[in-house]
Amino acid sequence: MPDGRVRLPANEFRSLSPARVHAAAVAGRALGWRWLPVGLLALGIALRVLAIVRIPVASDAAEYAVLGRSLLEGRGMWLPWGEYWDLAVWTPGPSHHYPPVYPLYLAPYLAAFGFDPIAVQTAALVAGLLLLGVYFRATVSLFGRDKALWFTALLALDPVLIATTGTGYAENLVTLLFVVTVAAILKSLKEPKWILVAGLAAGIAYLTKSSVGPFFLIAGLAGFAWRFKFVRWAVFKDRWYLAAIGVFGTLAGGWALRNLALFWDGTAGNLLVAWQTSAWFSRATSPAFANLGDYLWILAVRLPFFIALFLLVAGPFWREIRRLPLLRDEEASALGLAVGLTYVLAWLISGALWVVERSAVFWADLTRYVVFANPVVWWMAAKGGDPATPTFRRRFAVAAAALLVVNAAAFLTPVGGVFQAYGELRERAQPGDVVALDHLSKYEAAIHLAGTGVELEPYSPATTADYIVSSNVTRQYAGYDLVDIYRGGNGTAVMPEFGAALWSRGK
Repeated sequence: MPDGRVRLPANEFRSLSPARVHAAAVAGRALGWRWLPVGLLALGIALRVLAIVRIPVASDAAEYAVLGRSLLEGRGMWLPWGEYWDLAVWTPGPSHHYPPVYPLYLAPYLAAFGFDPIAVQTAALVAGLLLLGVYFRATVSLFGRDKALWFTALLALDPVLIATTGTGYAENLVTLLFVVTVAAILKSLKEPKWILVAGLAAGIAYLTKSSVGPFFLIAGLAGFAWRFKFVRWAVFKDRWYLAAIGVFGTLAGGWALRNLALFWDGTAGNLLVAWQTSAWFSRATSPAFANLGDYLWILAVRLPFFIALFLLVAGPFWREIRRLPLLRDEEASALGLAVGLTYVLAWLISGALWVVERSAVFWADLTRYVVFANPVVWWMAAKGGDPATPTFRRRFAVAAAALLVVNAAAFLTPVGGVFQAYGELRERAQPGDVVALDHLSKYEAAIHLAGTGVELEPYSPATTADYIVSSNVTRQYAGYDLVDIYRGGNGTAVMPEFGAALWSRGK
């Protein structure tokens, strides 16, 4: 043919049976459906880039960046103004809240881009892209290539991982390490040496994110009980399993020894606090159990919230998940245990922190505590699902639509007013000006005002700073003129307002 196409002769077309015509039509629709996960995967990557433009770097990421800069400068895990919760007294010292892995990961980006929000956001973006690649390869190995494409597309749309690309938090890297840990555990069921990879990845994950404290013992005991259920006393003869425990213990124990060397005062009571990764979390656990009524109240109130978070991810595939033989099949039980532990520990830990912090009851930030279990939930669906069926595709479409709705809500939420105040300061302030912070994150201010040449200090009534930025939008400051009040968020139980007031010294 002149146009290079091959046409089926009319008599041969008429000879095709209805069954063959139907099969061809079904194959054509299946091919069309295969483009859906590819398109959603591309959309998820695009949303991560948009998050960098739309969502500002926030407090935790800023302190990680300061620690990364200190590492580059050869000062170790050093905080020039002390821990973030010391709002009025900025005493320099080593960090006793954040572990070292994420600052180490940020260091090359800070070296390349300088102490700037884009360095932190680029690092989070790269970690997110690596996560998608590793998740795809792991899913191919565990459940096949067809399933890998569909569920990697869902992971690409995860709204928490997208939002934390903008804020620069560690969630993308933590999720990557969690995926490696669980995948290696599953691989070890057939090739025992893979458990060493699981132990190493779990140890690195432990040193990537704080707020774990003694609760990690629950996870460790639950994991041991799972293994004991299936192999009984042979677990004590499994040299690979014991070696993996040794790898994890070496990493976690090494950091605990560092903390003891720096923070233990020699007393028995302080020993229980000093070894932990986060002094803030160790401070929170005692009041939580001392105020047991408050702790039990927040646990009861937040239980439906965490159930709802789980159902947002698992609900569309509930039929596939509930059919899994969680008590009989070793692989299915490992997946269920990984998800269950994540949600239970998130529920317990966030409740303990609320007793001290009194943050928003249903704060959307709580999703960060469970996000790394989402890819494992989708592995549970992959184990019991079949992408070749129309039923699966409909459920996939529902799951993707739900994630897109949450993403839209996240992008439409107003940016916190404090970031507008920092933007105004960047326009107004001159090099050498002094900015006093009244109950605001000092490291967050530092990274957003980097390059302006301003100096930061904690607010005191005797201040002579050129500007005051305050989280209290109703407070008055004698001798200062109000520039503006900046409001953001929605001030509800889901999202605090994070408003701020900017004052300039009167002339």
